Amino acid sequence: MKTKDKLGAGHLINRMGKRYLKWTAYGLVLLFISILQSLPRALPEIVHARPILIIPVAVFIAMFEGPVGGAAAGIAGGILWDLFSDRLFGLNAFLLLIICCACGLMSQLLIRNNLISSMLMAAASLFIHGFIDWCIYDLMLENDQPLNVLLWYTIPGFLYSLILSPVLYLLVYQMFKWLRNVE
Repeated sequence: MKTKDKLGAGHLINRMGKRYLKWTAYGLVLLFISILQSLPRALPEIVHARPILIIPVAVFIAMFEGPVGGAAAGIAGGILWDLFSDRLFGLNAFLLLIICCACGLMSQLLIRNNLISSMLMAAASLFIHGFIDWCIYDLMLENDQPLNVLLWYTIPGFLYSLILSPVLYLLVYQMFKWLRNVE
């Protein structure tokens, strides 16, 4: 009887360790992407636009992990983004929480998780976040030229991020496959 208890407890500890390994790996990827996104010359600017990489990575993690895991990835990615930005602290975390939870829920209930559906989810997420960010920081805070910001920074940044998204999807997909095989 005691050997069964020890095996059961060891199995539980082993399983918990693998769960921590998975979320540590996801956290390190989010940290690396947020540092890469916030470094001034890490990625080249195209037409004054810089890519936003945290949103697609958090959305892809959400599509593999579901709504609860997506919410966790959204909060973690948003907080890391807020730490490295000069914007209102917590807004990105709140927006990514809602976006990633919705993406995780839709991937479990409505759509298949493949490259095409992931690109559509990333495009919708980038659009929603970009539009809300533009409305808050450029329209509500009375920027001098909000349409120029939209045309020369927001839309090119959206397209630049969307072009890099398949590479990010393959990164998250390979990491998910590797972590599933470890379990």
